[in-house]
Amino acid sequence: MIRRLLSFLRDLHSYADMLDAKEIARRMFVTNSFDGLLSTLGIVLGNYMYGTVKVESYVGSVVGASMALGFFSGMVATYMSERAERLRELRKTEKAVLRSLRGTIYEKAAKVVPVYVAFWSGVGAMLLPVIGIAPFLAAMILGLSMPVWVLVYASAGLILLELFLLGVYLGRISGENPLVSGARMTAIGMGAVALFTALRAF
Repeated sequence: MIRRLLSFLRDLHSYADMLDAKEIARRMFVTNSFDGLLSTLGIVLGNYMYGTVKVESYVGSVVGASMALGFFSGMVATYMSERAERLRELRKTEKAVLRSLRGTIYEKAAKVVPVYVAFWSGVGAMLLPVIGIAPFLAAMILGLSMPVWVLVYASAGLILLELFLLGVYLGRISGENPLVSGARMTAIGMGAVALFTALRAF
C-alpha cells in the first residue's frame, strides 16, 4: 500500500513536469492562500466586532468557510475545470498527430495532473486559514480561559505572519526583494485589521 502510494506520488511529480503543471498549481496555491487568509481575517474580526465571545463560534465559522471554499471550490471545482482543459488539450494533440492517444502516458498524465493541481489549490484554501486560527484551536482543545480579544489579535498577528511569508515566497519566485514583497502582502492584511478596528470604534 505504501509502495503504491509512493509510486503514485513519483508518477504525479513526473506528470506535473511533463505537462508544465507546477506553475499552474503554484498560482492556484498562492491565490487561494491569499483569499483564504483574508477571508479568515475578516471572519475573525467580524465576529469580534459584533460581540462574539464563544471560541467555538470563531473556530466553527472559519473551519466551515475553509471547507466550503477549500474543498468544494478549491479542490473539486479546480479538479473539474483542470481535467476539462487537459482532456481538451489531449484531443487537440490527437487531431494533430492523427492518432488516438488512449492508453498512452499522455492520456494518463492528462487525467492525473488535475489531481496535483487540485491538491495544491485546496491546501492553500484550507490549511493556511486553519493555521491562522491556531490560538482559538489551542484555547478550545486545552480548555484555556482567555479574553477573546487576546485570541483575536493573536490570530490576526498569525495571519499577518502567514501573509508575510506568502509574500516572501512570491518575491523569491519573481526575483524581487522577498522582504519588500512580504511587507506588501502584510500591508494588505494590516489594512483590513485597521478597517475593522476603526469600524468597531464607532
